[in-house]
Parts: sequence; C-alpha cells; structure tokens
Amino acid sequence: MKKMVTKQMKGKGKVKRLIVFIVFLAYLLSPLAASFRSMLVMLPYSYLHQRKSLLAEEGIKLKIPAGISTLKRDWYPLLLTFNDDKGMSDYLGYPVRFTVLYSFGHYDLLKARSSYYDRESPYFSSFYGGYIIRPEDPDQVFAFKDDGSVNADDLFKITSYDQLELVISSLGCPPEKLKFESSQVQIQDDVDYLGIGGWTLVNSNISSNSPEHKYESFKYAYIQYGRPRGIKDLDEDFPLVKLRGRVYARYFKEYQATIVLFIMGPSWATIEECDKMILSKTTIGR
Repeated sequence: MKKMVTKQMKGKGKVKRLIVFIVFLAYLLSPLAASFRSMLVMLPYSYLHQRKSLLAEEGIKLKIPAGISTLKRDWYPLLLTFNDDKGMSDYLGYPVRFTVLYSFGHYDLLKARSSYYDRESPYFSSFYGGYIIRPEDPDQVFAFKDDGSVNADDLFKITSYDQLELVISSLGCPPEKLKFESSQVQIQDDVDYLGIGGWTLVNSNISSNSPEHKYESFKYAYIQYGRPRGIKDLDEDFPLVKLRGRVYARYFKEYQATIVLFIMGPSWATIEECDKMILSKTTIGR
C-alpha cells in the first residue's frame, strides 16, 4: 500500500512539473515575454562579443551603467556589447578596432516591443552608450587632430555608421532611404567629465530615419527590439524624424584609443536625464 501511494505521489509530481513546463512555454512564446526573450538571447550574445573586444584584450574597464541602474521604466535593463572591426574598417577605409556598448528604450510589455518604436515615448528612437575605437596604425589618432582639436567629421562618421548601418538597416530600411544629418552643432573643448579633464563635448540636432515601419517579415533585429506591433497609419516606412544628440569624446594615450560616450533621443530633456542619471556615472580604468 505504501509503495502504491508513493507511486501515485510521484505520478502527480510529474503531472505538476509538466503543467508548470507547459505554462512556462506558453508564457515564453506569448507577446508578454518579448522582453524576457530579448534578454535571454542578447545576454549571451553580448557576452561573447565582450570577451573578444578590445576592452577585454587590453584590460580596459569602460563601465557604463545599464538601464536597470535607475530602477525606472526608462531604458532596456542590459548594457549590450557589439564588435564590428571589419564593418567600421571598411566604412572608414583603414583598419581599426571598434566596439560599441549600448542600450535603448525599455520594453512596453503590453505592446510587446521596445519604446524605441513608440513616437509618444520620451525614449523613442533613443540610444545611449559608448564607443572605443583604435586604428591599427599606432601613429594614427581617431577623431583628433595633431593640435588636439576634435575632428568632428570623424565623430559624425561613427555615429552615422552606428545609426544607419548597425540599427536602421537591420530593421529593413532600404539603402536609398538611409539618412543621418546633423545641424546646429555646438562644440566645447577641454571639458571635465567623469572626474577626467580633456573631453570634447558635442551637442547637435539630428535628422535621421525613424525605426517605425509596418511588419512584413521576420528580421533578426526583432529579437532585440521586438516586432513593430501596433504601428499603423504610416504614410511611409522609416520616415525622417528630428532627434537630439550628445557625445563626449577623448583620446586616451595610455590605451592608444579614442573613447566616445553618446546619447541620442527625441528631446533635450531625455538627453539631460540620461546624462545625469546614467552616463555621468561611467568609470574608465584598467
């Protein structure tokens, strides 16, 4: 009799575990789990890129707080890493090491997509993070001239490459529609930031493509940002929008590399909040 009861209990335990598994699988496949699925895939993908980055190889610690650090529903919880040495080298026309650290607008759980798509959100079309770039030629300095002044064209190249080639193109925007233009550029040299002198601060207005578009077929980028669900009444896909951008750039002789910290968003309010709450808490060292 005792053995029969034990077998029955084991049988009920298996049924309960099966039910829990089915419920979890249903959740995982549901729109409500879009944010969880994104992090489940992006965390190990980012880790592999971090392991192969210039930062890891040279022991450089570029610590930018992740979105979860504010304890608010503002940014994606993780700070992600992506290496693109070849892509940036081809784009610039000479060999470089190039790594991007970044985050974007938080997920709207009901819409099952990032607020990056949402025109009504203060985090619409928004990113923050950092770049580290080092030319293979040890005598070459990226984004700074011999007299120490900034080469704004170089900074424009890496930000436009990131926005157009790494992000908007990955969502399916055709090449002929890609656009990234800056205006009302304000440059301030010799800025103290993060307790370190010698930064160059650049603020500008930006005209570039919105991520808004109608869903047609699966894109790998949807794993990261979610599908553009519920986006309707568009006259065209990837329309041009007005954004604001801020970068801090500095050449670090000890690393033979230029580090750029950046924020892009729809308003200066978003830029200032991110700068105060997140970017200004970055630490750099070995």
